[in-house]
Amino acid sequence: MKKNFSLFLLLAAVLFAGRTFAQNTVPCATDDMREKYKLQHPEIAVYEKQLESEITNYLSKKDLSNFRTTSVLHNSDSDYYDIPVAVHVMHEYGAEVINDKSIYALISEMNRFYSLQFDNSGVVPEFKQYIGKPRFRFHLATIDPNGQPTKGITHHFTYLATGGDDQAKMDQWPPTSYMNIWFEQRIGAAIAGGIIVAYATQPPEAAALPFYDGIICNYSFINDTVGHAGGSIDHETGHIMNLYHTFGQTNNTMTAGQSPVTGNCDCTTCSDLVDDTPPTGGQLGGCNLYDTICATNYFKLYPSSVSGVDSLVDYPDTSNEQNIMNYADCSKLMFTKGQVARMHAAINSPVAGRSNLWSPANLIFTGVVESDSVTFVPTPDLPPIVDYAVKNSTGSASSGTYTKFTCPGVQLAFINESYQDTVTAVNWTFTNSAAIPETTGTATTIVKNSFNDPGWVSVTIAATGNNSGTTTATDSRAVFVADNAGTPGDGYFMEFNNSDTAKWPMFNYYNNEFKWKLANVGYYDNSCIMYTGYDTRLNPSLGVYPLTGTPLGDFDDFFSVPMDLSSFTDTCNLNFLYSAATRSSNSIDINDTLEIDYSTNRSLSWAPLKYLSKSSLINKGSLSIPYAPLYQGDWAPQTVGIPAAARTNYVIFRFRYRPNVTAPDAITGQTYSSGNNFYMDRINFSRTPASVSSVKLNSMDVAVVPNPTNGDAYVVIKDVNNATAQVNVTDITGEVVYTTSQQVNGETHVLIPHSAISVPGLYMVQTVTGSQVRTQKLVVE
Repeated sequence: MKKNFSLFLLLAAVLFAGRTFAQNTVPCATDDMREKYKLQHPEIAVYEKQLESEITNYLSKKDLSNFRTTSVLHNSDSDYYDIPVAVHVMHEYGAEVINDKSIYALISEMNRFYSLQFDNSGVVPEFKQYIGKPRFRFHLATIDPNGQPTKGITHHFTYLATGGDDQAKMDQWPPTSYMNIWFEQRIGAAIAGGIIVAYATQPPEAAALPFYDGIICNYSFINDTVGHAGGSIDHETGHIMNLYHTFGQTNNTMTAGQSPVTGNCDCTTCSDLVDDTPPTGGQLGGCNLYDTICATNYFKLYPSSVSGVDSLVDYPDTSNEQNIMNYADCSKLMFTKGQVARMHAAINSPVAGRSNLWSPANLIFTGVVESDSVTFVPTPDLPPIVDYAVKNSTGSASSGTYTKFTCPGVQLAFINESYQDTVTAVNWTFTNSAAIPETTGTATTIVKNSFNDPGWVSVTIAATGNNSGTTTATDSRAVFVADNAGTPGDGYFMEFNNSDTAKWPMFNYYNNEFKWKLANVGYYDNSCIMYTGYDTRLNPSLGVYPLTGTPLGDFDDFFSVPMDLSSFTDTCNLNFLYSAATRSSNSIDINDTLEIDYSTNRSLSWAPLKYLSKSSLINKGSLSIPYAPLYQGDWAPQTVGIPAAARTNYVIFRFRYRPNVTAPDAITGQTYSSGNNFYMDRINFSRTPASVSSVKLNSMDVAVVPNPTNGDAYVVIKDVNNATAQVNVTDITGEVVYTTSQQVNGETHVLIPHSAISVPGLYMVQTVTGSQVRTQKLVVE
């Protein structure tokens, strides 16, 4: 059965390279990405043609018939290509934070494999004479692109660490000077319960899309080297040097023991363009070292332009299952000499700047060698780069939720994530908002602490490396501590224009342009809170799209002051006014969401309250420019019922906005933010809905809301004289359908029950307060 892989719709089951994976694990998505890139960038075909012409010319100068007996690729065994490497750890402070030691081990294993410095005695006899020695050496750079000393490793905290893929390559160093390797938590945002191991950009794609050039790998496969298992990074490095899979330029392989079928990767149509890797349909599992389905009677005839005598080479009549570029479940122990020749041709080509990687000038520029172009630069002894995470769980580095908000007395775990050197000592100093020292610790991994005073906590970390000195850094806004007691909610309004605003903290976790902030607009005044959702990097009219960092997976929070809602024994609503537009006129592309949660256990856990999206979040339609409300009619009311479980004397509300992205653009293939700006104002807690409680009246004023209505209605009255209000409701015939009176005490809400106005139509509402009489229309739908 044919199995067709797509990076975004991966449903297949694959086995890979010396280890058995889970049911829906895909070892390499390079072929799928190549096809995706080529659909969007036809110029890739031009680069492919150019490179294949150069490879053909390169190989024409080699005596391919001698591959069995000699290496015709180098002048001597000491002739090596030295490649500068930059490794980028993309993470969210989970297990995917790879330590430096693991990266050093990876580079060491790559050098062992590409220099044949490992035990390959297990290669079957038929292929021993074809084992190729690439003679590549990989070096972590010691000078970064800015000319600063480095160990060739970067860390980046980003939501793109999960499924960010090409968008996660925001830390790329110039790919013509460094071979970039990224590790992220998971590749492929749309795979449910599945795994993609890695993928790479081959030179033609890299020439068209240099900002994607490199290897990206699931972090859990960093130790998947030839010395241990299947060599994931070694395999992808083969792609970087323009090797295809042994079964061709496709992920359409056969299952173990399966015969070729029409439309599959069969014996005649699937080729890796290398002669000494016999034809194969590929294997999705098993380890048939003598798979002869496609390779029987396989030979090549090489015409001689020198002697005039042609040479016929009878290659092994079995597929090369132990090849690093194969998928079969066998130990990966070799390249062939033909593959090495193809790699050398690619690395000598200017396509994608591969020939610059190992040039003497570049090796000096990246700090691989000294200025004499001969002496290798040792790994520099650099002080640590300070980094840390805060979690509110057990405090282990691989569990818990990253947080920056807490409540008094709640214990947090501060986890040292410093890198660039082996950290031998860490000194932690904490202060609360009153600058009173809380705790000083010396733990190198985790310090646990709690805080009592409301406000921002400052943390100072002094990390000492192994003979490299100490680096000290201070974060003055490490954590926000909420108030000790709940603020009475009955009658409470947050207008974002008073001292309480500082007690509603906002968090832009990933330090990007999509964030909460205060705005100089509002329903009644020039103050509210807004989410900046307009993607300023997108300009379709100019063909400009963001290349990295689209907001898929991003989120930002703001938190309420702790509220005391215990006085609401029957009904309680969370009300607010909102005003928002979207950038897209296609409802499919409107993906922004506002998630409102609450906590009654001092922020230890959160329960969902309301999830708003599409029409319940957007009230002003589509707009191509950044949106801002201009008058009161731009605002709409929103009411969220608060359950009894949340009506305690200490409950906190979290407002989490998730900007999202459209489907990839048809021309560029880029994704971008489809949203626009979102505004909130007059957050309050009331027994009545937002259309009632959000009305703000002047002295002796009257309003009937909501209007129109399809349920209850309210007469909102404010009378400074504390008079008695008489309300009379008549239908269109003049018949009185409802009457009531109520003492006005400040702002008062007089209920007109739905039962009295159940017949749709026009009603007149007369309100008498003292000597003032107001008559207003009420429409019932």
